[in-house]
Formats: sequence, structure tokens, C-alpha cells
Amino acid sequence: MRFQIVFMPLLISLALLLGGCPSDNDDVALRSGNASENDSGSDAGSGAGDDSDDSKGEEDPDDDDPEAVGDIVERNRYAFNNQCFAIRANDTGRFLVRTADGGYQSSADSAENGEAFFMKPAALGAYLLFDSESRLLAAGAPANTNTLETPSDDNIWTVTGVGDSTAYPETPEVWTEPTVDYLDGYRSFDDPETAFDAFTLGAATPAQNLAVDAQGVLTTAEANDAAAAQQFAFARRANSDCAEFPEAQSNTVGETFKGTTADGRVLGMADVHVHISATEFLGGAEWGAPFSRFGVTQALGDGVERHGPNGTADVLGAFYVGDFDGHDTAGWPTFPDWPSAESFTHEAIYWKWMERAWQAGLRIAVNDLVENQTLCELLRNLNGANPLRNCNSMISARRQIGTMYAMQDYIDAQYGGRGEGWFRIVLDPAQARDVIEDGKLAVVLGIEISNLFDCKLTYSQLRTQEPFEETGEGALENSYDCAMTETGADNEVLTQLTALHALGVRQIITIHEFDNAFGGNGLFNDLLLNVGNRENSGGIPSGDLSRITQFINSGAINQLQDPTSNDQEGLITLQPFGDLMLGDYLQGLLSDEPELPTGEFWTTYDCPNDTNTEDFEGYLFSDHGGVMLQSIPGLGPLASFTGQGGRPGGIAPLYPERYQCNARWLTPIGMYTFEKIMESGMIFDFDHMELEMKNQLLEMAEAQTPVYPLVSTHGTFGGITNDQAARVLRGGGFIYPSLDNGPDLLSKMEELRLIYDEVTADMPASERPLYGFGFGTDTNGLSKQAAPRATIESGKAVRYPYTLFDGAVFDDIDDFDNIPGVVFEQPRTRAPDGRGRTWSLDIDGSAHYGMLSGMVEEVRQEGNAEQVRNLFDSAEHFLRTWERTLESSAAIRENGFNRPSGVLRAAPKPDLPIGQLPLQ
Repeated sequence: MRFQIVFMPLLISLALLLGGCPSDNDDVALRSGNASENDSGSDAGSGAGDDSDDSKGEEDPDDDDPEAVGDIVERNRYAFNNQCFAIRANDTGRFLVRTADGGYQSSADSAENGEAFFMKPAALGAYLLFDSESRLLAAGAPANTNTLETPSDDNIWTVTGVGDSTAYPETPEVWTEPTVDYLDGYRSFDDPETAFDAFTLGAATPAQNLAVDAQGVLTTAEANDAAAAQQFAFARRANSDCAEFPEAQSNTVGETFKGTTADGRVLGMADVHVHISATEFLGGAEWGAPFSRFGVTQALGDGVERHGPNGTADVLGAFYVGDFDGHDTAGWPTFPDWPSAESFTHEAIYWKWMERAWQAGLRIAVNDLVENQTLCELLRNLNGANPLRNCNSMISARRQIGTMYAMQDYIDAQYGGRGEGWFRIVLDPAQARDVIEDGKLAVVLGIEISNLFDCKLTYSQLRTQEPFEETGEGALENSYDCAMTETGADNEVLTQLTALHALGVRQIITIHEFDNAFGGNGLFNDLLLNVGNRENSGGIPSGDLSRITQFINSGAINQLQDPTSNDQEGLITLQPFGDLMLGDYLQGLLSDEPELPTGEFWTTYDCPNDTNTEDFEGYLFSDHGGVMLQSIPGLGPLASFTGQGGRPGGIAPLYPERYQCNARWLTPIGMYTFEKIMESGMIFDFDHMELEMKNQLLEMAEAQTPVYPLVSTHGTFGGITNDQAARVLRGGGFIYPSLDNGPDLLSKMEELRLIYDEVTADMPASERPLYGFGFGTDTNGLSKQAAPRATIESGKAVRYPYTLFDGAVFDDIDDFDNIPGVVFEQPRTRAPDGRGRTWSLDIDGSAHYGMLSGMVEEVRQEGNAEQVRNLFDSAEHFLRTWERTLESSAAIRENGFNRPSGVLRAAPKPDLPIGQLPLQ
């Protein structure tokens, strides 16, 4: 997750206190915006790729169908997905019809005369029953209905064959940590998928079934599966007989590819850093969800409940986009303000949008479980909606695992059965290969939080130990909330690592935005995260909080000026406002007496460059490491640095006018933790790690036989040198950048290719590692998404519809021989009443995850066959790295960890004496 800074200094402090539609086959030029009722193209109500030839359960019965209209069907409990049925009460032999009072009675003599119910899966084996008046059947005595605007558990019906005694696994729960035993049982369950012609419909209320009473009125009754009054049969109706259930669309035509290449490789793209499960992180700052049991109207509906009228309660979102006028909270189907490439607090990975990305060739998605405990606590304190909410990062991450399995279950249900969906969570590369060969998306669980394993750091300003000497014992020294003892206690690193692995986490980032017990974070952001580091490492004094509160209450926030870009790593220049300047504010934060700060700002050193480092070879994807940090201006030449050892930072944010890197390098508990991670076989992602710590980790990884691969999944953060990049590639790892548009991806692909060619120049062709080049979208991670291309050459606009896997460029790649094309129409969404929205990549950029297919079209237009091949080799490259990881891990477990000497060391201190330091 990356934080883009687009707001002014005092806003940061506030955050800290707050604890166009295509017609037929015609090409479509650039169009974007809301749609009218005259726009066409609705494919709602679909389950399994509604626009594709792979639809399951969508075709209306015809003359050759063994199940003709009116026939009672014999099916398994999952096979009613997204289809239209009449329901017969077996006790009366008659079909349900609506009554004048809004209920139902079994009185129709035929299916054609009965009520037509669209059966929308809510989970595997559970359905919403949507009648001809667009109302949901609800449990009650008698049964009743309600609208999609007010759904509840009473609308969910569990369908079970009469006589079926199978002990089905419970449906995974959103935002609920599953147990290891539950996951083991869920993954290994062998579903009999037995067909029946009579069923019970269980209500959410325990021990209650749908039933008919003595008069044939539909009601609920105490469950008795043997009672004829509680047994029902389903008869086919044409889907056109049913009301259209609202659903988003993926807007594709055709079936995506499966199988392997001629030489056995899997084919596909890898997004190795994405946040599908981030719906509830940051204390619920984001609105929307990747799916809902009640469908798109609830998953992507109006966000006024969470973001307030006109979005005024979306404090974090306003800060990040620098727009304090609010936003239109309306969501599906018109989406006037969101999702968008610059909206950080709205859902962008609805399952149908992700389905479009899968259709475009996405085959690996690493979902990083994510949380920022500091921002969660501050936002929780601001909104006051849930003052007892637990913001612990590890708890939040584990809860998100439940969300991921619930999403897999939901997509399976839309496709008609357990394992039928395209979204498959995998635990090892062999499983991933099987999934991809079957043409589906292999989903890997990763983790990215600042206080991994609860290893939160609390600074002591009286400490004598440098980071490489730390014991974490407290008293006069720094203290940690975790330990490297091995007794099985809950606060031990090994205990928590073992638990995460058992829950299925396979990729890990050890340091995120803030310093922790392991070492320091890579600096990529100025004031926001620096103040956040102070809060996370011990807290902000109450006097500072009082000053921030006074500022908020003064109304000065209304005087804020607009930010302006400085083109420095996509960040935004922080501007002054009113008569209050940044220096005044920072000085104010340090003026409270006698209370001392309990946390610290980053302590830093000058980042390596060609003037201070011998034989320095430059940085990858940038011209510098670290970041230029804000200081208190105007203190004169006698000001002194307050960081440990006379370094910049520490108690006061005083820094030289040079790029600064974090002086908190690897600690003993950090080295221990890294060893245990390698022993466990986790894919080790060193993004967000301090620049020199990347070298320390490389030294540890290179000392193993075979080398333990390291990876960078979304742009490194804090910098990566060209030498480090060469070592990563040589060790069998990969470096995939944060995803911008197609031309940016191609530019970075070629920059890294130069290093790859140099590293592999002396290798025989048969031993040369594969060069695949993927990306990390960081979607839903408070990360700005790809903007439209700044310059679009004539003839290279993304025009809809376009075809992938067939035609220009693809025809020059042997791997795509005999693979039929998939047509991608303009991304759009339509409600049954015709209202909707269209998006265009060349206008809206990557507004939502489904726009990823457009990036592939950009690469096809702007690149060549070899570059497209590199993109579609990124999934294979990921899997080979994972396989090397497990090979090295097995050797470590068998032979022990080879700990190189000299890894623990101190960061450099300033060359100039205190009192002669050039400040801003």
C-alpha cells in the first residue's frame, strides 16, 4: 500500500488527531459518463461471465432442452444459480402465486401460471428469491416480501435436497477470522453434488423452514424436513419471464484461455500486490465491498451512511485528493463521482470488474491483508461510530482472510457449484499451476502491515543501544510488543508466523509505513508518515492534540489552498495556508512543556549517491532514494540535530536539504524474524524496507544454498539501487513496479531488461531465468490508480470494442496460436431501468479494476510482441520464484540457516559537527 500525499500540513495533523455505450459491433470512440435509459447493453442477472460464451445457467430452455419450460427439474442444490423458476408446494401440488396482500399462496395449476422467481445466489446453496415485482421473498408467518433497498438475513434461503444428510461446511464469514480447523475442513470438503427433485428452503432463523399452511398460504414453520408441507420442487421458466435482478457487468464476449504453452509454461499476467479484502480497514474509512450476499445494490450502493451527506464525513478521502467540497455519494448504477482513479476511499474491485480483468488474462493475484493501526485509531476517534473498534493490525489482517474465502464461496455460487468459479485461493505453486491451467485466477494471500507480529516499537529517548544492538528490553532502552523467545506464547514472533502460515498466508512484507522492532521503513513520503511514525512509536503529547483540536475548531481549515504537483514520485507539494506556515506549526508541536514527546520522527542519514558512495551505479525507476524531508525553518546555524548519535530527526524534525534515508537499520530481532520467514518458505517482499536494510536482507538471502529469492511487488518504496536489482534477479526473484498506464509499464520493463541482460549475459541459454514482467496495482490500498496516457498518438486510442489474444501483435506470439480472441466492450454498468454509467480508459484512466484489460490494449498498441510476451510471462515468473523459495526453505530446514557475519551494523552519522548543519 502506498500513501499519495495530496493535502496540506495541518490536514495531516487533523488525520492524526482523528486517532458512452457501444452499439452492435461498431467501434466506439472515447466516451465516458452517465447513461440514459436509451443506452443498451445490459447483461445483468448473469452469474458465470454474463457476456461470455461460458455462461452457466443463463440460457432459456428451448425445444432441444431436456428441461423444457414447466418441467420439474432434478438438480443439485447449487444449480439454480441465476435462473428463473416457478416453485411448487409438494403438499398441495400447486405452484406459488402472489396474493393481493403481498404474500404468496400455492394455488396455480401450472408453472406457467405460477410466480416466476429469479434465484440469485447469496452463497453456496443459499439464494435470494426475486419475484416478478422486483421484491424479495422474506421469512415470516405468513411469508412476506421487501425490496432490495432493505434486505436482511430473512431474505436468504438455504436450499437442501429432501433426504440430504451431508454435513456441508458453514459459509465463510466476511470480516471474521476463520480457525485453522475450519479452513482445513472447508478446503478438503468433498461435495457430493447429489441431484434431487424435492427440496426444503431453510430460513436464516434457526430451525425454521419455508412451508405452506392448511390453506396453502406460504409461511415459515419449525423445521421438519420430512413434512410434505415443507417440501418444494422447482420448474423451469424462461429467464425472460423473471424480473431482471440488478447486477454489474463485465462487458466481455468470448471465453478466456486455459491450458499451458507448448513448453509447459502457464500463460498470464500477475498482479502481485492488490487489496481485495481492504473493505473494513482503517476503521471502515472505505465505502463499498467486492461483493455482497444481497448483490450490487448493497455492495456498491449509496455511501451516505459511511461518508455522510455529500461525502462530508469522508475525511481521509478529502485529505488524499485535496478536495474539501465533498463528493456525490451515489453509487450503482450511475456512479457520478466514484469509482475513479483518484478516489482512494471507495471500492474499486467489485467481483464483476475483477472478472473482466481475469478475462483479460490475469492469472495471479496476491491479496495483501492490510491495515494501518495508527490511522485506524485516529479515524475511529474522529467518527465516533464504533469507539470500541479494535484496530490491532494483526487482528484486522486475520479477519480479512474470512472475507477472501467468503468471496471465493460467493463467486462459486454465481457459477453454479463449489470449485466452479474462476477465483481460487491457493497455498502452493503446484495448486496455482493447476488453477491457471484450468483457465482460472490463482489468488495468493499476502500481508502488509506496519506492526507485523505485533512487533510495535516504543522509543526511549534515554536509550544507549543503536538499532543493531537493541534488546527490546525496555526501561532505558527501546521496547517491543513482541519477543523472539520460543515458548509458544502469543506475543512471540514464531507463534504468530506459524499461525499466519497455517491460515494460508504465503507472501510477506515485514515493514510498512513506520519503524518497528525489525528496523526502519523506506522513506517515500514527507510529513504525513513522519508524523505518523512519531505517533506509532510512542504517541503524540496531549498538548499537541489540544493544539490540533483548537486549529480544527477555529475554522482555519477553510483557508486551505489547492495543492500543486511537484512531479516528485507522484507526490504533491505541501502549501501554506492563511498566515500560518509549516514552520510555525511544527514549532508549535514541539513547544509544550514540561510534557515530552513519547514517539520520535524518523532518524536519517544521507541516501547513497554518486557523490558520497564509491562506484555507485544509480537507482532503478528513479534518480534518487529516500525523500526530501520537511524541517523546522528559520532556526539559524546553531540548530542541532536531535536524532540518535547526532543524526537528523528524532525528537525534532530537523533535516538537511538532501535526500534522506532511514537510519534505523536491521535489529537483532529483525535478523531473527527474517531467518524464521525464510525457514517457513514465505515469498519475501522487501518493499517498504529501508534502503540499506535491503542490502542486509540480500546478504542473508545470498548466504543460503540455494539463494533465497527476494521480490519487490509494487515499486520498492524507499528506493532500490541498480546493484540491488541485479542481485534480486540473479537470485531468482522479481521486481514488478506499481502499475501506471501501458507506456509507463513498458518503460520500466525495458529499464529492468537492461539489468537482466547484463546479469544473464554469461549464462547458457538453457540456464537463463525467465524474464516476466508483471505489476502491483495496489488497488484499494490508498493508492492513486493509473491516469490516462498524457499523449495518445494518432491511431493508438483505446477504441471499443477491442479484441485481446488474437490479431495484431498477438498473432506474432506463438503462445497465442489457436487461442480465440475475447472481445472487450466499453466498460459500463446498467440498471434494469436503463440508468447507468460508462467509462473510457483514455478519459477516466483505471477508474476500477476492470479497466486493467485496457492497459493490456495499451501495451499491445504501444509495445511489441516480445514485450507482450514478457507481460504474459509474469505469472510463470512468479511461480518459478515461489518454487525457488520453497526449494531454498527446504534446504534451510534440513541444513540450518547460514548466518553471514557483519550483517548487523550502524547507519552513518553526519560528517559536519553539530551546530554547523545546513538546514532548510
